[in-house]
Amino acid sequence: MSFIDQVPKSLIPKLDDFRNKLKPLQGSVEYCPKAWFLGPKAENSELLINLATRALNAHLQSRINFHKEDAPIFEDTYKKDPVYLNASKDMAEKVDEVLNFLKHSLPYSSFRYQGHMTSDITIASFVGTVATILYNPNNVTVQASPVTTFIEMAVSNDLARMVGWEFPEKIPKFHNQHEKKLFEDSNIIPCFHLTCGGTVSNIEAFWASYWTKFIPLSLKSALLNEPELAGAKDIKVTLANGTVKKLIEVTSWEGCNINTDENVKLPYDVADLLNIDEAKVIFLLKKYHPSVIGNRKFFTDNNLKDPLMFASGAAHYSIPKAAALLGLGSGALISLPVDIHARVNLDELEKRLNDCVTNQIPVIHCVAINGTTEESAVDDFEKIVLLRTKMNAKGLAFNLVADCAWGGYFSSIIKEDYLLQNPKNDILYPTRTKQAPAPYSNNLNDTDSAKFASKHFAAQLRALKQFDTITIDPHKAGFVHYENASIGYRNKRFRDILVYTATYIGGSSVPSVGIYGIQGSKAGSNAVAAYLSHSIMRTSKSGYGMVLKRCLLSTRLFYLRLLWLCGDSDQFKVVGVPIEPSKATLDSLKSRLYDAEGNMKSVDTICQDEQLVVDLAEVGPDQNIVCFGINFKDANGNWNTDYNKYCDVNNQIYERFDYIKEVGMAQFDLIFSNTAFNDQYGEVFQKDLAKRFGLTTNVPAYGTNKFQLPVLRSTVMDVFTNETTKGSFFDVTMPIFKNECTKIVSAFVKASKASKPSL
Repeated sequence: MSFIDQVPKSLIPKLDDFRNKLKPLQGSVEYCPKAWFLGPKAENSELLINLATRALNAHLQSRINFHKEDAPIFEDTYKKDPVYLNASKDMAEKVDEVLNFLKHSLPYSSFRYQGHMTSDITIASFVGTVATILYNPNNVTVQASPVTTFIEMAVSNDLARMVGWEFPEKIPKFHNQHEKKLFEDSNIIPCFHLTCGGTVSNIEAFWASYWTKFIPLSLKSALLNEPELAGAKDIKVTLANGTVKKLIEVTSWEGCNINTDENVKLPYDVADLLNIDEAKVIFLLKKYHPSVIGNRKFFTDNNLKDPLMFASGAAHYSIPKAAALLGLGSGALISLPVDIHARVNLDELEKRLNDCVTNQIPVIHCVAINGTTEESAVDDFEKIVLLRTKMNAKGLAFNLVADCAWGGYFSSIIKEDYLLQNPKNDILYPTRTKQAPAPYSNNLNDTDSAKFASKHFAAQLRALKQFDTITIDPHKAGFVHYENASIGYRNKRFRDILVYTATYIGGSSVPSVGIYGIQGSKAGSNAVAAYLSHSIMRTSKSGYGMVLKRCLLSTRLFYLRLLWLCGDSDQFKVVGVPIEPSKATLDSLKSRLYDAEGNMKSVDTICQDEQLVVDLAEVGPDQNIVCFGINFKDANGNWNTDYNKYCDVNNQIYERFDYIKEVGMAQFDLIFSNTAFNDQYGEVFQKDLAKRFGLTTNVPAYGTNKFQLPVLRSTVMDVFTNETTKGSFFDVTMPIFKNECTKIVSAFVKASKASKPSL
């Protein structure tokens, strides 16, 4: 039995088309962003128009050539009909209205936009959408997307490899279900599928984690109550601490503390023993599962306390939303404080997990974040993996959920280029890969992209593959248009319990990327957009790695320019949320980054010094979002210590660089976003931030929910920021920022002095 045996015979020609006509996602690419992006001044418009026109013409020809003998619906003279002419004119006018209105959109492709996590998209992703959208395929089922389903499968395999998940060395031909089951027991097979957004992906990750958590206890009830499963009552299970027991003899506490791979293997064990389909076992166990009987009855019947989940206080808002949607309430998600780097406090996490062991409170999962939305901080994935192992020994099991919606594509900077073992059949039989040649030399294009990540960041990217679920957004650091996101499972069996399907979409007996998630309908055009983007810009060092290492380098240079923006005679200074390096380190970096004339060296020159690249990687945020605030001197030349005055000044500065008040596009000279840090981050982070910003007066006490420290926020996504025809664009934006801040601070200090009563 093979994957091809599950493909309906009517679809095999389409599958063969895919295998024979589309190039596989593999190998190295020659770096050429000037061909990949339209550019901030539409420099690449000719190529984009040419490719988009070809895409549209290809679709038009497909309609014309399909059964040419069919009669058209329009008469030869329809274009002369007054009604048609009026309707066409009306459509043109309304299209023009929309086009003119859209011209007031934010200029995300411009270097002047430094706000939210959005930027120019790849030409390939745009063309992929244009080429597909008129076909309007629905990837919920291969029956409605006999072409784009296979394309999404290729993208899914590519994402799995990018994060470090490995496929089996070789997939043999199975003669029966038993052989297939034994193979998958010893060869964990990962999978991804696309979704419509990172929030949906995170919700699905929570949903899957929650439902798989209680498979053992539900199956135990089924074994005891379902005659069809009675023959499997002696089946054994391995608990988190390594103890082996009969499933029907485990306590409720033991039954909810079995590790992920064992959880999702159990229905297959029973099915294999009884020689029935695993779907039948899942159907029967669901009769006793919270997905059917509800949370209250399940926890009451099994005498369990309400379960908990853990995540950083810096987590995206979709995380508590996901907890609430499970029906457990957002209070079931314990928001943990962060350390001074905005990374989750692991000492607090360990303390809480030990409390759960002591009080026998089930833990569904712990979330680690690869790039927080506000600060682009990266939690310590390595230590979280070790902490789970430590807790397993105490009898506590839980899943590991990785929120990499923002930072997932950064895995490409450590991913070596690779070749597929069997390119033609990889979509059917994904297997291990072999390394492609990728030489490096000392310039920006050829310097190994792994050197642009800090030691901490690189270590977490390597540990990512040990997490059970991973969410990644192609529409963020993948430079694909919204809405294009994904979720991956380290073990594809993880998703089995999520299946809701219908006869008309084929059920689980045919290849599908659409029956396992929250969504029903799925745009096939999203799969093509991601596929084409991955084709021209590989998800490894020579593709996305080349682009994202530039973002990392530009972020370091932007951060340092902010720290060096003001001198002793200036009335304000910039304080970064990332911990500032020592003065000795800053002086050393400055001497190596600037030439004798006081100009910052070109990025190519910078990258000729490999040690400088490595040293720069340790400066600034973990990824490419920089948060920073402005403090100022009062009329007497003393640095402000007042929290309220700091807030007033920074809110005014944000209003200046916001995008709301401007009425003409020319007024968008520089745009930042903003955020504020509150009690959710924890006392350690809060106090450290106030101290480094120099604030000691009127600082709200921790725990009062009044601490809301505002900062500006800049996302550095522009590939060419430091490579324009006139050098770095920071040379344009930094003077604008400094001049405007000087005006605002001076006016504020003057007004504050005037408002003071005379003695």
